[in-house]
Amino acid sequence: MQEKYDLYSKFDIEKHKNTFVNYLEVIITEDGTIHYAVPSHQEYMIMLAMKKNDWTREELRRIAQSDTDAYCDFMVWLSKVTQAVSVWNNFISFYSINSAQWRSLKDLKSSGLFHGYVPSKPLTLDEYIEEKYETSYGTSKIW
Repeated sequence: MQEKYDLYSKFDIEKHKNTFVNYLEVIITEDGTIHYAVPSHQEYMIMLAMKKNDWTREELRRIAQSDTDAYCDFMVWLSKVTQAVSVWNNFISFYSINSAQWRSLKDLKSSGLFHGYVPSKPLTLDEYIEEKYETSYGTSKIW
């Protein structure tokens, strides 16, 4: 009997490709492990932040409310406090990408699951914006 594979299974590129069509919603944690973003990217990241920092949900809410970065972009702030990367079919959200996460993102791209831009190396969000802009427009001068 074949084992059931779904969003609650351990992520596996080949099994994912055989089960889902044009669907990718995952989180890449600091060690490069890919996890399904269940029940959602934001909720997964909240739970990860609580676990990693030993916060209650109320403590996380209070800390986030006092941080302007969280007010401006909550997902990027969650990436900052968890060191995780959110991935969808064709885009990513992160604060920084380390080598392990970068390799996992490249694996997703080379397997045909991720269709977005993969940075040339591990980098911060600011460096990514400049690199992507330069790739798209031939200059890194945004302003």
